[in-house]
Amino acid sequence: MNVNDSEKVAGVLRERGYEPALDAESADFVFINTCAVREKAAQKLDHSLQRLGWLKRQRPELRIGVGGCVAQLRGTEILERAAHVDVLIGTHNLQRVPDLLEQAIGTGEAAVDLDRKADAFAIPDAVIAHGSPVRAYVTAMEGCNHVCSFCVVPRTRGPEVNRPAAEIVSEVESLVARGYPEVMLLGQTVNAYHHGEVDFPDLLARVDEVPGLQRLRFTTSHPEHVDRRMGEALRDLPRLCPYLHLPFQSGSDRILGSMRRGHTCARYLETVAMLRELNPDLALSSDVIVGYPGETEAEFEDTLGVVEAVGFESLFVFAYSPRPGTAAALVQDDVASDEKARRLQVVLDYQQRRQRGAHADRVGLTESVLVDSADGEGRVSGRTPHYRIVHFDGDDSLVGQTVDVEITGSGPNALTGCLPQPIH
Repeated sequence: MNVNDSEKVAGVLRERGYEPALDAESADFVFINTCAVREKAAQKLDHSLQRLGWLKRQRPELRIGVGGCVAQLRGTEILERAAHVDVLIGTHNLQRVPDLLEQAIGTGEAAVDLDRKADAFAIPDAVIAHGSPVRAYVTAMEGCNHVCSFCVVPRTRGPEVNRPAAEIVSEVESLVARGYPEVMLLGQTVNAYHHGEVDFPDLLARVDEVPGLQRLRFTTSHPEHVDRRMGEALRDLPRLCPYLHLPFQSGSDRILGSMRRGHTCARYLETVAMLRELNPDLALSSDVIVGYPGETEAEFEDTLGVVEAVGFESLFVFAYSPRPGTAAALVQDDVASDEKARRLQVVLDYQQRRQRGAHADRVGLTESVLVDSADGEGRVSGRTPHYRIVHFDGDDSLVGQTVDVEITGSGPNALTGCLPQPIH
């Protein structure tokens, strides 16, 4: 989602006549788009602003902008910490970046817009500077109505706002006409989508019908909004890829209750069982937080038990860090940092072993790969419908094409292969 926001900023700047610079040293304007989900990302902003402050002392004409969730969360405190910031903008009004930049240049003072009530969908589809020639992100909704105790997103992004389905379908049609074979629908809780009479399975069906579209994906989903119709869509829609990212966060019901997740461990596992009954070929990934306040060793073992029971295709594991303004930040962060690190590593080590074995089992099979990257020296890479990465020898002319690749090798994070040899 942050990548897509950055594409929007790049697009509106290009429309105003700006061109991408090779690096910060040669740029007239450097814009930092921020994420507030984890403390580490906020720390990276501080480090980046320190480096850019040094650069601006060498080149006073350099303009610096900060946007996104940390900007919305911290507000003008950022200007107090870093007086060399010229543009400060929140999460909903990225179309104003060029205007604020020109204002800062004209007045010599910081230009600020943190209005969270602005139209988050105001940037025209055609303006967005998609970074990939293959996969385009399409915003279906903004904000979140959930109140997870650890998550700052509702505070920075606001409540759910859904785009009309016709606008989403129109954008997908435009992208397909411009040569994009794959689109990914985005939302903080995208499967909660509902606009008028159109719910999320309806939206998937409408986008799936767009002529010329090859692959459809979406992220991120919440277990509470997964129903049988969504599972049937993942089974039946021909362009919808058999891959679902479905965070469960903890295997302890007590911790899930403290997190305000709105589901139990048993409910999550029932949902997974229903999805796999409908589509045994479905690949699942998830998010896990270890070291949440009060998490005991037994509760951590419960989390590891869910990881083992489900058998995720991939897993994103995070050590808990308190975020300002969240309910969890009011509770003592009582799991020691070294214990958080240990638990994190235990889950990662297990998942790496599982992925290594699962990928090894695919050697000898043939995978359908949409090539999305030229890696240099005659190598390309792409993804299977299940979102597995495959590297193989090939010319960069293959980018954007879907090809069958024979899998010849594997590692924990990717597969390797080769194009089938022609029969003479």
